[in-house]
Formats: sequence, C-alpha cells, structure tokens
Amino acid sequence: MPVFRQTKGVTEERSERRSFRTIPLICASLTIALGLLTFIGWISGLLLLASVRAKYIPMAPSTGLCFSLIGIGLIVHLRRAALRWLLRALASFVLAMACAKLIEVLGGFNFGIDAWFVRNPEHFGAVPTGRMAPMTALNFVFIATGLFALTGKQPAKFAGPFGALATIIGAVVLVGYWYGTPLLYGGHTIPVALSTACGFFLSGMALVMLAGSAGWPLRAFLGDSARAVLLRAFVPLITAAALINGWINARLPARIHVNPAVTSALCAVVFAALIALIISQISSLVGGRIDRAEAARNLAQAELLALNAHLETKVQERTRELRVKNQQMEEELQMARELQIALLPQKFPTVPADVPAQDSALRFLSLYSPPATSAAISSMSSPSEKKKWVFLFAM
Repeated sequence: MPVFRQTKGVTEERSERRSFRTIPLICASLTIALGLLTFIGWISGLLLLASVRAKYIPMAPSTGLCFSLIGIGLIVHLRRAALRWLLRALASFVLAMACAKLIEVLGGFNFGIDAWFVRNPEHFGAVPTGRMAPMTALNFVFIATGLFALTGKQPAKFAGPFGALATIIGAVVLVGYWYGTPLLYGGHTIPVALSTACGFFLSGMALVMLAGSAGWPLRAFLGDSARAVLLRAFVPLITAAALINGWINARLPARIHVNPAVTSALCAVVFAALIALIISQISSLVGGRIDRAEAARNLAQAELLALNAHLETKVQERTRELRVKNQQMEEELQMARELQIALLPQKFPTVPADVPAQDSALRFLSLYSPPATSAAISSMSSPSEKKKWVFLFAM
C-alpha cells in the first residue's frame, strides 16, 4: 500500500505539472489566433472576423497586435524560458502602447497610434471603430505587468494577481455580452469588443496558470485542505447558478411572454434547490473526511496503546531477566567465596614446634576479604614492641 500511494502521488504530480503547461499553451495559442483573425478581418474587409457578430464593435488592429505579442511572449516563456529578454521586450512594447493610449484618453493628447493601422475609421454609434478602448488599454497594463513578473524572482507573487484581475475584467465584459447588454454600448466611450474580452480572459488564465500553485488565487483552490475542497465545490457552482439566474431574468422575459414574477419565483426555487444540493454534497464530502480522520485517529490511538502495552511487557521481561542474572551472579560469588575459604589452611605450625599455639613465637593467620582487604587490615590491632605483623598476599 505505501508503494501504491507513492506511485499515485507521483502520477498526480506529473499530471498537475502537465496541466500547468498545457492549459497556458492552449490559451496563448488562442490569444494569438484572435489577434491574427483581427488583422485578417481588417485587411480583407471582413470585420466579422474581428467582431464575431455584425452588431458588435470589432477589435481594433492595435489591440490585435498586442494580443499577438502577448501570446508569443507566453509561448516563449513556456518553450524558451532562457529567452527572458525577448519576453521583457514584448511586454515592454505592449506596456508602452497601453500607457500611450491611456495618456491620450486622460491627457487629451494624440499620438496617432491607432491611425497607423486605420486612417479613416467608420463609426459604431457615437464612437469610431479601429481604436483601442480605454478599458482595453488598462487591462493591457495589467497583462504586461504580469508578463514582467514572470521573468522575476517571485512570479507567483505578482503574475497570479495581475492575471486574475485581467481575467475578472474580461469575464465581466463577457457576461454583459451574454446577457445581451454589452458594457458601455450606446455611450461616448469606446466599449470593449467581444473578441477582446475573450483575449483578456484567455491571456489572464494563462498568467494565473504560469504563476503556479503557490500564487494567488490558485493556492486557495489546490490541495486537500477543507478550505480548498469547499472552494472547489462552492465557487464554480455558485457562480454558474448566479450567471444562469441572471441570464434567465434578463433574456427569458424578452423571448417568452411570461410574467417576470413567475420567472423570478421559479429561478428562486431552482436556485434554492441547487444550493441545498450543493450543501448536501459538501456535507457528505466533509463528513466523510471527518469520519476518515476520526477513524485514522482512533487507529493511531489503538496502535499507540498496543505499543505502550508491548513496551511495558518488554520492560517487565527485561527486569525479570536482570533479576535472575543478578541472583545467579550472587550465587556464583558465594560459591567462589566458600571455595576460597575452604582452600585456606586451618592449622599452622608453632615455633618452637612443641609449644602450645598461644605460646608460639610465630603466629599464623589466614584471612579472606576480596573486595575490602585494606578495611580488614585496618581493623586488626596495631603492632607493638612485642608484636609485629608480616603480611603475605596470595592473588
């Protein structure tokens, strides 16, 4: 089982790494395709290629150029990471064009950037076509800054947030087109084209993916934590439900003659049912994770108790073994002591030979004291003029 888990983890890691390269590559390729279609549409006169639908404003050629350069920069980062200077050069060009356009709008200057591509533009309502929108220029600033961040030491710190910001702006514009109420249409400010919003959504997603799992907002959605699981389950479904609910309220009454109150009530019921289903699924998922964690904790606690009991048994067995060995050593020492005492002489000669032992001029004494010879000697009486001690040690 451990080998299987390790193999599974390696496989998931490789799959995740492959996704973090494949998805940005697809987004970058589609971004370049949008820019090329815009150029082909303006050159051939088929503006439908730049606007998707005739009633929508077409993407400006300068915008198509910036998207092409951004897509090329993303592919360079993916395929030739060593060519950082090229990515920085492309990002610098896009940033310069976007800043120049913002200065034109805010400062009243005219650098004639869009006139390089379209000299005599037609009008789409009250605004000219072939001109970069102010919101488009602002979003290009975010994208170009994110590209610069990819070449720095901490790409996850800045590239992810700037890419997410561009993606959100592109998504807001796309929602307006989906609801049939494009943003800024009918006013005196140039609106963002549908293909431009798609380009920002794609390039922003590519930046977020290239920032890696350590960058915001991906780090909040990835992993096995309860927070990541809840976000992955709630955010997509809630967002989809809110968008569908808004689309029904905005488009359905105009297509089908039905009471708006009935439509709103039906959407509310469906939305509540969807929320209940989501909560049920989440509670089941989180409850399962909690149950598995509780089971794992109980198993670990049981293993710990078994280990402690086994350890206590081993300590008792070891103590018993040591006690038996100590007893054996004591018995062996006692046997050696008795053997050595038995080997010591019990009778000694007298000087002269025919006198009693107490009248002998030379007396003998045998003493056995292996660990405390000095103590035994010190306990004997001290010598005098008539009494002298001669010690013979046998080792």
